[in-house]
Amino acid sequence: MLHEAELFVMSETVLVEVVGRVCAGHWDIVLPPLFEIPGFDEPPTVRQAVDRYALEQAWVPDLLAGRRMEEVGPDRFDGDLIGDDAHGQVKRLSGVACDAAAAAADGNAIVHAPYGDVTTRDYLWRLTFARTFTAHDIAFGLGTTACPLTEEFARAALAAVEPEASRWRTLGIFREPLPLPECHVSWRDQFLRLAGRDPHPGHH
Repeated sequence: MLHEAELFVMSETVLVEVVGRVCAGHWDIVLPPLFEIPGFDEPPTVRQAVDRYALEQAWVPDLLAGRRMEEVGPDRFDGDLIGDDAHGQVKRLSGVACDAAAAAADGNAIVHAPYGDVTTRDYLWRLTFARTFTAHDIAFGLGTTACPLTEEFARAALAAVEPEASRWRTLGIFREPLPLPECHVSWRDQFLRLAGRDPHPGHH
């Protein structure tokens, strides 16, 4: 399996678990903007964030197979994809997408993403960042005091993306890095601070 696919699957596991914590009264909680990119630079509600994830997730198998949205039908996945069983539907969509990622053999194959043609590796990274930040934001929006990311994931992700952090920043996916405290810093905090995300929002 491609390393990028492995990290994508790890990020999926975290997000699916976090969505499982969402109850009826949580859907209107407002989260921070996901990226500094038009369409992703406004604060979404939890419901909007999960709906956006579900739509993006539904497209993963087709896009990893090299298909274009126009070929498949741009409105194929329009409508409510999560219904009254958000966790169950998210688990289903995640499983299908993870299977597709695991089957991707060529990291340089072109994916015809909605934002332009990119390599499979690039596409998987963008998905991984979206899932990572969404899981983190929802968890803290629900009132957790602990970052949901695993140290195993964060250490591997940090090692892989640190050399290209400036590129992700230029693309609007990372923000300006946050300074590291002088005390011991976990891999989770290092990864999130590199991406310009507060590892512990509201807990200072």
